[in-house]
Amino acid sequence: MVRSLLLGALAAALLPTCQAQELISADQAQEDAQALYEGLQAAHYDLYVNTPKPVFDQYYQELQDRLDDGPITPSAFHAALQRFAAHAHIAHTRIEGFNPGFVDHMSDEALVFPLSFEVREGEVIITQAPTGSSVRPGDRIMMLEGASNADWLARLTRNISADTPALAYSQMQGMELYYIWLEYGPLSRFTLELEDAAGVRRQVELDAVPMAALSDREGVERIDLSGRDARMLTGDIAYLRPGPFYNTAAQTPQEAYDPEALAAYTAFIDDAFERFIDHGAQALILDVRDNPGGDNSWSDPVISWFADRPFRFASEFRIRVSDLSTASNQARIDAAPGGPSSTSQMLADLYDSAPNGETVSFELPYAHPREGRRFDGAVYALVDRRSFSNAVSVGAIVQDYGFGAVIGEASTDMTTTLGAMEQFTLPHSGIVAGYPKALIIRPNGDTHTHPLEPDVRLPGPRLGDQGDVMLDAAIAHIERQGR
Repeated sequence: MVRSLLLGALAAALLPTCQAQELISADQAQEDAQALYEGLQAAHYDLYVNTPKPVFDQYYQELQDRLDDGPITPSAFHAALQRFAAHAHIAHTRIEGFNPGFVDHMSDEALVFPLSFEVREGEVIITQAPTGSSVRPGDRIMMLEGASNADWLARLTRNISADTPALAYSQMQGMELYYIWLEYGPLSRFTLELEDAAGVRRQVELDAVPMAALSDREGVERIDLSGRDARMLTGDIAYLRPGPFYNTAAQTPQEAYDPEALAAYTAFIDDAFERFIDHGAQALILDVRDNPGGDNSWSDPVISWFADRPFRFASEFRIRVSDLSTASNQARIDAAPGGPSSTSQMLADLYDSAPNGETVSFELPYAHPREGRRFDGAVYALVDRRSFSNAVSVGAIVQDYGFGAVIGEASTDMTTTLGAMEQFTLPHSGIVAGYPKALIIRPNGDTHTHPLEPDVRLPGPRLGDQGDVMLDAAIAHIERQGR
């Protein structure tokens, strides 16, 4: 399961990393690093909201000093730039795509870290381990490669763009072997200090395993929530997992929000709700757990089926004007086969009317309840700690407009956040940098940054659980509520 999830994540990494594997010269690397920092300073909504400029300047100087040592591989350069971007502590400030060295490493025979774990309340708990291993699910990691948890977790999370440590840990979940590889390379053996349930500590030498062997593990069952699903559950409870709010079959950034793909997706959503209504559904579970987000043009058609008044994903949408964002928006307009969307054209008009560097409020258009048939049953948005970006916005819309209830566990991503990503490409390496051009204030107008708190908390999966325990708990809650 973990291997399939990782492969799915790799397939979803739409934006390219460096394509050429030749060494990048020191001069080229330094020029690209300069282009990255200057681009972020010029176009980012607020690069220094969490890290003061003097501190960021020091990180930049340290980066340039390291690059001065000589030619660098695309893999090492990608890692260095991502670590630099991660200093912003903003989830949408990042280098796009997987590290090219790891992509080259990926194969059934590739040796990888054999464990999965989760970080909760200061503990690192093993959730999956090789069948028959001396390491047991439920054991706690106390040290890795001679380093304390605080030290080796800091090494791993320096590669993750995240507003908080909790968000970094949730982003790492299911991708542990990737971040271990980034920091430790393709090791054949790992040294760990573990603690069992009785508090007994022991040191373990654990062999790396081929990628293909990840399927032979035991522990917490990890449910694959990456696909789209629509079905009736128990009698009159409907279940919709819309999946990522973008074209999952896209091979290029331009295809991510392809109109034809959106039309097919909308048809899937419409068919699902038609069937739910025909079956007499009285309640709907809208599952956005583990959902990486996407664009509201894909989530609005879902919400329009049960909304009883106009809605939008933000009460205020503040944009910083820049040449980079203008160019990115124009590229979308140029690539649109049927002409620009109304939003893209409105953005173009806004960019034309305001000088670079100015922050302006963009009047988001309202989405409307669909005409004709609508779903009028109870709606429950099911979220978890890995609901991200627009998936969190969907939960906030349901909660703030009173369209339904949010159930599950609190997100680790924020409801009021920096988002509305744009990208630019570095001239020599071809590496793509992503940044947020806007401040998105949740529908209820709360300007403070908070996770999405559920109206009803439900337990997440634990060792020994069978099946989808959170979904089962959601069904049980709805049945107790009488829909």
